[in-house]
Amino acid sequence: MRAGGAQDNGLPVAPVSSLCLNGKNNGAWGMTAESANETSAVRAITWRILPLLFAGYFTAYIDRVNVGFAALTMNQDLGLSAEQYGLAAGLFFVGYVAFSIPSNLILAKLGGRTWLPIIMACWGSASLLNAFVVDAHTFYGLRFILGLGEAGLYPGLLYIMAQWFPGKYRVRMLTLLILSTPFSIVVGSLISQPILLLDGAMGMKGWQWLFILQALPTIALALVFWLTLPDSPAEARWLKPADKKWLTETLAGELAQRESVQKFSVRGALTSPIIWACAVAGLGINAAAYGLILFLPQMINALGVSKVMTPLVNAIPFAVASVVMVAWGFHSDRKMERNWHAAIPAFIAAIALISCAILTNPIAIMVALTLGVTGVFCYVSVFWAVPSAMLTGSAAAAGLALINAVANIGSFAGPYYVGWVRDVTGHYALGIMALGLGPLLASIVAASLRSARKFEQA
Repeated sequence: MRAGGAQDNGLPVAPVSSLCLNGKNNGAWGMTAESANETSAVRAITWRILPLLFAGYFTAYIDRVNVGFAALTMNQDLGLSAEQYGLAAGLFFVGYVAFSIPSNLILAKLGGRTWLPIIMACWGSASLLNAFVVDAHTFYGLRFILGLGEAGLYPGLLYIMAQWFPGKYRVRMLTLLILSTPFSIVVGSLISQPILLLDGAMGMKGWQWLFILQALPTIALALVFWLTLPDSPAEARWLKPADKKWLTETLAGELAQRESVQKFSVRGALTSPIIWACAVAGLGINAAAYGLILFLPQMINALGVSKVMTPLVNAIPFAVASVVMVAWGFHSDRKMERNWHAAIPAFIAAIALISCAILTNPIAIMVALTLGVTGVFCYVSVFWAVPSAMLTGSAAAAGLALINAVANIGSFAGPYYVGWVRDVTGHYALGIMALGLGPLLASIVAASLRSARKFEQA
């Protein structure tokens, strides 16, 4: 979409005009620093803040999607049907949707240093307890609690990015943050295989070890966030006084610039047609994303890949997406264009997924699934440009949480539908084809939503 700023998925960001410096070249990120203070400040926050945010979303995604690998043996052990598994996987997003807006309003009030460790400890504990579920109902409950905990993370991370990174750096930084998603799935795929081989150790199943060992880093990271994340640049002791002055003045100037176009109230953000259009697009893209993410290991296994090799093959689409999305995001910044950089990959993803209904060759199906995953993540890397450029303060916390909440209705519907289709038809083809309709909808919205350009030109 053609507007500047940041994306789950997100929070306030400056207009594209400031993000891209009207074409000026600027150092390591394709820009030229205007002063020594700018160079020093941006370098400091890049190394101090971005890795922390990356680690937070990395652990969240592993805890969110490791159920896909656990399901390879857990479903049989617990007697879960594909529909029951899809319902449990999707119930995560019911909790996520229910608590998304309240969680972000609390974050805006308490600050990231206080609120993020609380929710991280909450979802980390819920993820660990998944190891001890005994039937479908206990599985349902813990997936719901996991969603409650993670509800405020992604918009909260982007809210924090807006508090730290000047607008012209934020799209690139956002792409690197979102890179944690496919990266976590690649890493999760690679480490899940040896963990599943612990089956029988200390009397526990491999899938139980998977939940335990992958939840512990999240709980530890909650403490790291509390100890190391300042609430604002003004409180960062590691910033030099001159760098701190440049950063706070720059961020204040950008805030005033956005609000000179229109300062949204919380109510205004929640009723804006542009915000709701972005939410509908997010619903479509998330249905496809999570339908794929949570069922892809089982889809790969159904293609004839062994359970031992499935996690390794599962890493391939996300490894490809990791590389392509970074290049695509940087290309979007160089061209200073958002709409078509979101619409084109979403359209490619739609065609690739719909084609799975007629493909029969396993390699061709894997290529189509890889294109689908890659197209979805390329879309995501620029998706939040429009709302992030528009919203500030509490309106950002509410509006972007609203988009996140509506989008994650799709995150529930996608997995549930795929599971239902698998039970009814005995295969995944029609379910994957239906998932392709989501990116098609997102592509249409991205190509047509241009009314937010005024925020670029402020």
